[in-house]
Amino acid sequence: MNTESLYDLLSVLQTDRVSILSSSGPIVVGALRSAAKKVFAYYNFSKSARIALCGLSPVDLITALIAFDGVVDAMLLLPASLDEALTKSLIEQAGCTCRIDNLYGEPFIVGVNEVQGNFKQHSTTWILATSGTTGIPKLIEHSHETLYRMIKRNMERGLNFVWGMVYDPCRFAGLQVLFQALLSGSRLCIPSSGNVNEQIDFFIKNQVNALSATPSYWRKLLMCDRICELPLRQITLGGEIADQFILNALKYYFPSARIIHIYASTEAGSVFSVHDGYAGFPANWLDNSLAPAMLRISDYGHLLIKFEAHSGSKDNLYGLDTDGYLDTQDLVRVEGERVYFLGRVSGAINVGGNKVNPEEVENHIRNVCGVLDVRVFGRNSSMLGQIVVAEVMAASGFDVQELRLAIKQYCRSRMETWQNPAFISFVEEMTETVTGKRERLS
Repeated sequence: MNTESLYDLLSVLQTDRVSILSSSGPIVVGALRSAAKKVFAYYNFSKSARIALCGLSPVDLITALIAFDGVVDAMLLLPASLDEALTKSLIEQAGCTCRIDNLYGEPFIVGVNEVQGNFKQHSTTWILATSGTTGIPKLIEHSHETLYRMIKRNMERGLNFVWGMVYDPCRFAGLQVLFQALLSGSRLCIPSSGNVNEQIDFFIKNQVNALSATPSYWRKLLMCDRICELPLRQITLGGEIADQFILNALKYYFPSARIIHIYASTEAGSVFSVHDGYAGFPANWLDNSLAPAMLRISDYGHLLIKFEAHSGSKDNLYGLDTDGYLDTQDLVRVEGERVYFLGRVSGAINVGGNKVNPEEVENHIRNVCGVLDVRVFGRNSSMLGQIVVAEVMAASGFDVQELRLAIKQYCRSRMETWQNPAFISFVEEMTETVTGKRERLS
């Protein structure tokens, strides 16, 4: 087990190396470690402390992670987007003894006050909350082994990259970008604005050439005129299904970039990545010990995965079958030599007893000329339980009435009756969740 703390891992980098590019200016490695050391001394937690880091700014969160990793027993990372009642509930579930909302303010003691101790290195448990898009968030424990599983720590190559951060660093995907940048000696560019155009301007100013985002967020980025000014060399997609439309679009706009899509989740961590430019993954990875991960499809069409070792909490691996496979609750289908993702089991729309995957309907609608983007979701119906509803962004110059008719005709020719949208409306922009994923709620 790797017990080296973040503080120690950064010691291999030159102290004057710029590590973070923020709106306040560049931060070098030496300054980052120095700030972390002061934070550690200020709190002086014992090794049994379990701390909750709540809604900290990205730079403060990074400082806290470096200060406390390998020192405290556990760190719970909670984003600012959670409401206070849920925040308190998750802190209680995690058994935290201290809550930090302001890194340089007084900590709020949740449990019994800790006995102060020395800076002794041991393995800290990292606790993350799932996105909660289909219910109340669950707490998932991770260790360095599960967090660093797919991090490339090539310093020689890493020095050539500037990573842009659009994920919340409290989330698993955000931590992956953070670790990839910090542990490979790359620079991490953190915008202060959530506005897409302002983010792109900031990224262009700092010459960001590596960027990771959800497919939904990539679609939003590609709608910005200045996106092609980014000198992107590394493009990563994760968190949602990477369909062929978005992969082709990114290849068109950035022909020299390396494009990969990653299969990962807060519960399972990073599982595998696909680099060949095609949606899904090769069918010969199934039941193949030489594949990036042990993969199998259940009788219900669910993707199953198996790890040789998993260092997080055993509670992470709920739903293990007798062979030790985890049911991901992701629906997949084999077509020829490819396995394609259809959507989450919990995200299916129930139309009169027939299950409809919204992502599959979206893929069909995107084939219609004039459709810029689409969101499909379920709406309650007294007769059918639910009906399929589509919100569409029309490309400039297209008449929405003619486009609505074209969508209906195309869907009828390609899908079953219950899969067809009962209502189609047109919107100016798409709605994403705080994690950058497509909003499925009506």
